[in-house]
Amino acid sequence: LAVFRPFNFHPVRSTLASASWDGTVKVWDLYKSNSVPETFENSADVVCLAFRPDGNEICTGTIRGLLRFWNVEDGNLICEIDGQKDIKGGRKFNDRMTSDNNSSSRYFTSIAYSADGTCLLAGGNSKYVCIYEISQQILLKKFQVSFNRSLDGVLDELNSKNLADG
Repeated sequence: LAVFRPFNFHPVRSTLASASWDGTVKVWDLYKSNSVPETFENSADVVCLAFRPDGNEICTGTIRGLLRFWNVEDGNLICEIDGQKDIKGGRKFNDRMTSDNNSSSRYFTSIAYSADGTCLLAGGNSKYVCIYEISQQILLKKFQVSFNRSLDGVLDELNSKNLADG
């Protein structure tokens, strides 16, 4: 069984950032075999990460729905956005819980910076994709991916008369 861990290459330098389930992100210099990686400590498992296009900032997404923005040069935390309430929603056909209680749809699994680095696009196992303005730490727009009610994960509530007895 292979375990995939998020990673991202620096857009300018020969470095690689890798995330781990222990809450750390390490930035590695690819051409120095004996160098110690710079470590960014997060409060929860990191499931996604991305470099800003100029390479001066890195964003990490955790299973608690936090988007954390780090200065790559000094390792300091710049800001964080709690996106847990923004992304929640949608219920799969086989879910035995409401969308409000479904933890798998409450965090981002994929993030990407805008070309100018001022905004972040974030999505996950939810019916929503969010765009954040980073310096103001605000949600600019929340898109529902689909309104097709026949697709799995679009409805927030399921009609119990459509569920078969097990």
